[in-house]
Amino acid sequence: MNFASNRKLISVLFAGSAFVGLATAAHADGTPECNDAAAEATECGTDATTGTAEGATAVGNGASATGTDAVAIGGDDAGTDPATASAPSTVAVGGESDATTPGATAIGWQAQATGAMGTAVGHQTTASGDQSFASGEDAVASGSNAIAIGNKAVANGGDAIAIGGVRDFIDANGNGIADVNEDDDDTNDITVTTATGPSTTVVGGQAFASGPGATAYGWRSAADGERATAIGHLATAQGIRSLAVGENADAQTDMATAIGNESTANGIDALAIGDAAMAMGNSTTAVGGESVASTPGATALGWQARATGAMGTAVGHQSTASGDQSFAGGEDSVASGDNAIAIGNTAQATGGDSIAIGGNRDGDSGASTIASGPSTTVVGGQASAMGPGATAYGWRSNATAERATAIGHLATASGVRSVSLGEAATATGNGSIAMGNEAVASGTNSVAIGNGAVAENDGQVVVAGLGTSVASQTGPLAFVTADANGTLGMSATAGTSNLASFDDVAANTAAIGANSALIADNSMAILDLQDRQSMMFDLAQENSTQIRRANEGVALALAMESPIIMPGKTIGVAGGFGYYNDRVAGSASVGYRISDSTVLTGGVGLGFDSGEVGARAGFQASW
Repeated sequence: MNFASNRKLISVLFAGSAFVGLATAAHADGTPECNDAAAEATECGTDATTGTAEGATAVGNGASATGTDAVAIGGDDAGTDPATASAPSTVAVGGESDATTPGATAIGWQAQATGAMGTAVGHQTTASGDQSFASGEDAVASGSNAIAIGNKAVANGGDAIAIGGVRDFIDANGNGIADVNEDDDDTNDITVTTATGPSTTVVGGQAFASGPGATAYGWRSAADGERATAIGHLATAQGIRSLAVGENADAQTDMATAIGNESTANGIDALAIGDAAMAMGNSTTAVGGESVASTPGATALGWQARATGAMGTAVGHQSTASGDQSFAGGEDSVASGDNAIAIGNTAQATGGDSIAIGGNRDGDSGASTIASGPSTTVVGGQASAMGPGATAYGWRSNATAERATAIGHLATASGVRSVSLGEAATATGNGSIAMGNEAVASGTNSVAIGNGAVAENDGQVVVAGLGTSVASQTGPLAFVTADANGTLGMSATAGTSNLASFDDVAANTAAIGANSALIADNSMAILDLQDRQSMMFDLAQENSTQIRRANEGVALALAMESPIIMPGKTIGVAGGFGYYNDRVAGSASVGYRISDSTVLTGGVGLGFDSGEVGARAGFQASW
């Protein structure tokens, strides 16, 4: 510039994006000195031009400010692609920068602001959406009101927001590269922060949000579905309205929710909460670190709880429900049969329709409560029922054969269809019965009745204390008789004390004949009475069933819990057990905060006797 010229620039002042040039009188021409152009415009630089624009300022080799109040600062060596501000109130600062729509601002080399009132700040940034904002090297905001901040950030939907950059570029071979080429197969593993779709929001380096209303927060987080939300380092939400929260959390399907580091929810309405929790199937629920619910409708609650049977439920530390519609409740409990129920620490129900209720207080030195086989039932700590239809009630009671029944503390029934009743009662023979404390029936079809009674021979019947009973008899004695059908009767002895009874036989015979006719009449009446009695029994049975169900319903109501959602939390889960009049039920409930003042709750319960199912739903609002 010729500083001796009468066109010498006295001063140049910058304030924000405005440029003020104070120059001596001059005229617009192709010289590099500053000139006063038409309509109070200023041109500084070779071939700088303001055209006919009022109040425009063009500074730089070939700079062009042709809009009213436009400012263009910057040029290039050849003057072929200078800074250009071509619309009213536009600002272009930087070599080859362009601001082409009213109110647009472009600052930086090759910055492009082509949307109305768009702003592009940075090297090669682009703001092509109306009122969009792009800041950072190669950032792009192409949607209306879109915001892209960070190197190579992209916001290409209306109201989209992308904040984050790419800290380094690594190719498939682990080598650093200078740029990203999305069409190059060698660099297709590189992602840039991208918000694609209306109202999408992404914050994090190389994060991604695609779909209306999708939201992603965290490095390489990805929300790929309408209104999907991914929060956390490498978190992924791939379904419509899915939610993933936590490091590498993954919600893969519509309405799925995964909360916790490495958690996975893969199924419609699936819910996984906890570190490495997995809900794999429609309507599955896994709550607890490393918990797994892997079949439709399955529920697992507790650390390493596993529900792998369809609609199975596992509640407790390391509990397992692998049978369809099975239930396991308690630490290390296992329900592996279909419709099986295991309740208590280490309890096991391994047969279809089996029930095991009881725990192990002695740890490794104790035994698990086990129901092994179809339709087995065991209730009692460390008790066992092993064999189809076997039943055991009582601490360490054992029924170990088909349809065997053991009732009582330490009772044992090991014969097929055997029965033991009483403390330490033992029935080892097939079809044997032992009734009484420490009674033993070891012969086939033997019967031992009374404390300490022992029946060792097949078919033997032993009544404890019979000698003492005989010694206590008084008056005339008789002996027991039996006919071919086994019907018992009493006969007089041959002793003289009862000879008189023979004289009465004839008289009794006549009386019996007379009574026979009356007995026949009574028989008909009895038959009619029996029919009525049968009807009454049926009604009584139905009433009993309904009463049990009603009691179970009360237990269900007692079991229902309403989750308490702590301040700042969104979801709460609660569970409970209820007992009423010998009926037990369990429930699981969930609460969801839909706003600061409104909470929705819902729960479902299951009765353990009749299998009754109850449900509740509610809401709470405050203002």
